[in-house]
Amino acid sequence: MHLDQDIRGDVAVLTVSRAVTTGPDVAPLHEGIKGLVRDGIRKVVVDFSQAPWFGSAMLGVLIASLMTLRGVGGEIRLVGITDRMGSVLTVTGLDRVFQKVDTVDRAVASFKG
Repeated sequence: MHLDQDIRGDVAVLTVSRAVTTGPDVAPLHEGIKGLVRDGIRKVVVDFSQAPWFGSAMLGVLIASLMTLRGVGGEIRLVGITDRMGSVLTVTGLDRVFQKVDTVDRAVASFKG
């Protein structure tokens, strides 16, 4: 997994590139979010539009990341969720936990509303 970071005001946009399937592949995401929290960032958008797939390990990291953020009053938004990814979120019930947004700009704006 490759992870790019873009800070937009008080919102961090993390763009995931490449398929993410195993535990070692996903660890950088949660570590990155913990680093953002240490730096005072509480609002995070995770953009999967450049990742064709993620596996169950990513689900665990997304939940851990959400708990980290909510523990400090923060929140996370997901962008670029394909139908295949969305079906995994639906089957696991996580579609009711994570807010999916259609574009990065809308996800960033959703934190202001």
